[in-house]
Amino acid sequence: MERRRFIKSAGAGAIGAAAAATIAAPAIAQSAPKIKWRITSSFPKSLDTIYGGAEVFAKAISDMTDGNFSAQVFAAGELVPGLEAANAVTNGTVEACHTCSYYYVGKDPTFALGTSVPFSLNARQMNAWLRSGGREMLDEFYVQHNIVNLPCGNTGAQMGGWWRKEVNTLDDLKGVKMRIAGLAGQTMAKLGVVPQQIAGGDIYPSLEKGVIDAAEWIGPYDDHKLGFYQVAKFYNYPGWWEGGPCIHLFINKAKWEELPANYKNIAKGAAAIANETMLAKYDNQNPKALREIVASGVKLKPFSREIMEAAYKASQEIYADLYTKNASFKKIHEAQTAFRNEEVLWFRVAELPFDSFMAQMQSRG
Repeated sequence: MERRRFIKSAGAGAIGAAAAATIAAPAIAQSAPKIKWRITSSFPKSLDTIYGGAEVFAKAISDMTDGNFSAQVFAAGELVPGLEAANAVTNGTVEACHTCSYYYVGKDPTFALGTSVPFSLNARQMNAWLRSGGREMLDEFYVQHNIVNLPCGNTGAQMGGWWRKEVNTLDDLKGVKMRIAGLAGQTMAKLGVVPQQIAGGDIYPSLEKGVIDAAEWIGPYDDHKLGFYQVAKFYNYPGWWEGGPCIHLFINKAKWEELPANYKNIAKGAAAIANETMLAKYDNQNPKALREIVASGVKLKPFSREIMEAAYKASQEIYADLYTKNASFKKIHEAQTAFRNEEVLWFRVAELPFDSFMAQMQSRG
């Protein structure tokens, strides 16, 4: 009797353990499902820092999930053309893309605000705005295009581009065919420039063949790698149209909503890592690249005050016009501008005097 009772008891325990395992396994599987995304980039692999932002993101999500959540990154043109990346996310061709929001200004000018517009936020200010409600404001707009966005990189203040002929006055801009994107192109158009939207990988041959007379891209590190110094000998600064441009990971809304909550948090953390990493890499690599560019015989020079003030005036006219036509643009740009104005006051007190003093000390040797 005792033996039979023991066997029955052991059997019941085994059944209970099996049932518990049956219940527990799906719970574990649900919390860490196998998910693989495709991320199409707007950038060529040769630009390791900006293209690398998506790779940093992909590595981080894989590392934080033991490979259960992974992503394969495709360079511009491998799946879709670089300037079509966001459209591929909207229509579900890919789960995500790594791109600049302002590439899609033709769909709606509000897209420009996600990356940068003339005379707006620098990199630190952009990151601060995004973390102070700005990302949520952008998402209210992006959701209309079936997109969720995560800030996933920043280049810092960019350069004012490469010019085959020296530019000193407003008259020098007349008729110049320049590769420049977003509202910066519209601003330049008001100054007489003929803007051209060309993907990064196509800029060099366009400059070399004379299809364009000038081009802006990012800054010394990438520009040197792309060899622009070989076909244009004037390098201007600053890139007043991109004081702190944000690069985004655009995610298909349905695919985002399918993610478990912990994967969403992991994705946000991974994007933050990529955001910080990209800016740090550019800050580290740009000084050396700029020295090499100048050593090659390129003339480094600032835009004249005449050009800067005319560009500022033209940009404000464009914004005033957009305010009357586009409620989304008006809402977000007003918020960015108010934030920028407060930040500029603070930077004038602390950052600018410190940087100016350090520049003076360096110049004394």
